[in-house]
Amino acid sequence: MEKKEKPAFTGKQRFHHKDNNNQRIVSTIKGLFLSGRKLTAKEINDITHSNDARKVISMLRSKGWRIVDMLLPDRRKRYWLVPDDKQLNLWEEQA
Repeated sequence: MEKKEKPAFTGKQRFHHKDNNNQRIVSTIKGLFLSGRKLTAKEINDITHSNDARKVISMLRSKGWRIVDMLLPDRRKRYWLVPDDKQLNLWEEQA
């Protein structure tokens, strides 16, 4: 009985680099928080088409991002970024 060899290339193959996709997700989530939005993990996952919202939020917090959360009545959490007090506002008059 002869053993069949698998073909080296079977046609359509997509090479997916996990690091590139992860960077895209992290960048998107950073942009969402920097825009001032308040979002749940489910909303973030829907926007990024992933399931990494809570993991990325934890990673951003460990890097010093001041992301706070509030427990909603339906037991979900809403996350948002606390603005940095050190950043100067260009439109605010200085004393």
